[in-house]
Formats: sequence, C-alpha cells, structure tokens
Amino acid sequence: MTHQEKFPRVLSAVMTVCIVIFCGIAALSYMAFGESVETVILLNLPDGAPTILVQLLYSLAIMLSVPLQLYPAVRIFEDNVFPHSGKGNLVVKWQKNLFRAMMTTVIAMIAIFGAEQLDNFIAIIGAFSCTPLSFIYPTLMHFKITRSKWTRAKDLALAGVGMGILVYVTYIGIISWGASPPPVDKCTINP
Repeated sequence: MTHQEKFPRVLSAVMTVCIVIFCGIAALSYMAFGESVETVILLNLPDGAPTILVQLLYSLAIMLSVPLQLYPAVRIFEDNVFPHSGKGNLVVKWQKNLFRAMMTTVIAMIAIFGAEQLDNFIAIIGAFSCTPLSFIYPTLMHFKITRSKWTRAKDLALAGVGMGILVYVTYIGIISWGASPPPVDKCTINP
C-alpha cells in the first residue's frame, strides 16, 4: 500500500459499508418475510422454475466445493495419523483413501442428522471458530506485542468479551437444540 497511514481509515470505511450492507439485507429480509424467515435463504424464494434452477445450481456448487473445503482438514489429520507418504507404498495410499472416505462419511452423517437443527449447529460452530478468530486471537496477539498498560487492559477486556460471546452463543445453541420448529420441506408436494 502506497499510503500506509490511510489504512486505518480505509479499513474502517470498508467495515462500516459491510456492516451496513449485511444489516440492511437482514432487515429487508425480515421485513419482507416476517416470522417465516427460513435459516436457508433459498427456502424463502417463491415456487417456480427459476427458484428450482437457483437451488439446483447452489446444491451443485456446494457438492463441487466439498473436496476443496475438506482437503486442508484431511491433510492436517493425515500428517498426524500417517507418518509416511503413500507415493511408494500402496498400503499407505489405500489407508489414506479409506481415511478420507470415512471423514467424508462422518461429515455427511453430521449434515444428514443435523439438517433440522442447522441454525443451532451453525451457531455452535460459529461460537467455536469465528468468535476466537474475531475477538480472542487478535487481541491476545496484540497483547503480546504492546507495552502500554491501557492498551493491554483493553486487549484483555476485548478477549474477555470474546470469551463471554463464545460461552453465551454455545449455551443458547445447546439449550435451544430441538426446540425450533422443523424446517419447511420443499421436496414434498402439498395436495
């Protein structure tokens, strides 16, 4: 970046625009659909051929992106489980293939049995992955490099807020598990 001193202002402007867009779309969706807003936004679309096409293309995109999403996680596990490469060893190669198939099956089972509680599942995953990435890790890293007592206190306070959010969202996700109504079944034809 040529003018590094402008970075905080540009970052603040971009984050403000993103927040306004996300909150605006959420508010418009809620005003349009009210209490009947579904967790998966595609379920709010009207019935018809364009909606089916959008849902089909979305499903296809999800299925084709699974290998890209699964690869980093599988590699991390494989490096810890299998000490040797499968290039020259056919047994290790097939063990890795079986391991990948089992990982895919476990994820598919989670998706199948957790589909009715998708909102709670996403809330719990968000609590354990997004909250630390957003609030806890950056502030603790900044805490390590700063010397000002006031700044360090703010870092610890923000990390504490992040821990509070993590505990609260996890608690809400767990106690509301099974309490929400079942999702709309778009695959059945109503008479």
